[in-house]
Amino acid sequence: MKIPKPLMLIVLLLSTHGVWAQLKAFPEAAGFAAFVSGGRGGDVHIVTNLNDSGVGSLQWAVSQPGPRIVVFEVSGLITGDLHIPHGDLTIAGQTAPGAGITLAGHLYTTYNSDTGNIIIRHMRIRPPDPDSNWPASQHDAIQFSTANNVMLDHIDASHGADETIDFWGGAAHITIQHSHLSFPIYDTANGWTHNKGVINHRPCLDSGNCQPGDRTGGYISIINNLFTHARNRTPALSVGPAEVINNITYNGREGFVHHNVADGEFNIMGNHYIAGPSINLSPFWFDPENPSPPIPTAYWLQDNLVEDPGEYIGTVQNPWDDVAFGNAYTFACCGINANQFNQTGVFDFSGEPGYATPVMTSPDDLLNQLLPGIGAYPHDIVARQSIQELHQRSGSWRNYRPADLMAGLTPGVSPLDSDDDGMPDTWEDDHGLNPQNGNDHSTIMPSGYTAIEEYINGLATQLTNDVIFVDGFE
Repeated sequence: MKIPKPLMLIVLLLSTHGVWAQLKAFPEAAGFAAFVSGGRGGDVHIVTNLNDSGVGSLQWAVSQPGPRIVVFEVSGLITGDLHIPHGDLTIAGQTAPGAGITLAGHLYTTYNSDTGNIIIRHMRIRPPDPDSNWPASQHDAIQFSTANNVMLDHIDASHGADETIDFWGGAAHITIQHSHLSFPIYDTANGWTHNKGVINHRPCLDSGNCQPGDRTGGYISIINNLFTHARNRTPALSVGPAEVINNITYNGREGFVHHNVADGEFNIMGNHYIAGPSINLSPFWFDPENPSPPIPTAYWLQDNLVEDPGEYIGTVQNPWDDVAFGNAYTFACCGINANQFNQTGVFDFSGEPGYATPVMTSPDDLLNQLLPGIGAYPHDIVARQSIQELHQRSGSWRNYRPADLMAGLTPGVSPLDSDDDGMPDTWEDDHGLNPQNGNDHSTIMPSGYTAIEEYINGLATQLTNDVIFVDGFE
């Protein structure tokens, strides 16, 4: 079980700005956070330097009051932690010209605070080693333990000594999609051996005394992501409704796990589990920590591809009915039984508020379909190394820290934006706006999105669509 952070009861409140709007967060958004609105309709704040604080910094921009959309006229490395003090926020990392944005620090919200309605796209999060401020037991790349209504899209996160991404404290209505989670810290000399992926839990389940107003956990979608070199928790979800769809996991042991007291419905479909050199693979491990059966969980498994030469190569539907899979792996314990699997058809979450059904890809096609567009763009040295090791089926658990996180990346020049509204003059001219009017970023476009959203959404789509690969690499 994860080491608890301080617990207290709080009421789950939705942002008054309109979390579940009529429009998706952006057109490609899916899962349980598909309709969060982020900073829609709010002010636009432009990051003009790479400082860790002060006017024009990213920290300054996210700390501004009210709904806000953050764009960048610079790109490169920001050294230091980034604290998000309140929600109704969109961070558009795709606007950073040329080299993108790398945060050499932790990205976090206030624990036991209902920070929510957040959209973050195309950012790289690469914190330093544990220290007295961030000891290994609390050292996450992204720590949104009690945040709600969060969309993480095209994130590149690494170097967590506890989790890569932490939603443990009851966070709910979450989507992580098209993101790349690599190289959690594994350093035996320092005792940093946790190296895990993603966790979500409802802490009150541990006492068996959940009350109205307790944080719910669950309502979480893990879709179209790449996990490399994580021991397990790729992901660890103890509370449903939840879905794990079309992810690639390389060089881990247990892919899907609970690792906490479990409850709810889980769809696990179309994933590709690939064995690596660091440990023996076990794609699923249904391991609730409930005090006693019956365990109130149900599962739908479908089309999960396992690539484990010498043990099992093939597509798994219901593991209880697959003799070869059962002979190769122990996959359930602690009161879980066959009657909880594949009984009624895939769970339909379409009636849940703020949810959009993901489009599934065959697991046979995931490597070709996902890798060109995975994570934040452009790919940095860490992402490139992770993808290369996946292709080569090489690498190992370790503390992989290149001396220069910006190696191979070239900062660009931001296009002219005469009225400082976050939209280039040429784009405004092309879309019937006035490049001298600093207030037209909130103009509602024919798509229904505001003008600044139309610009940043189109830029994100263009980034991933225009990538050119040679021999499978950028």
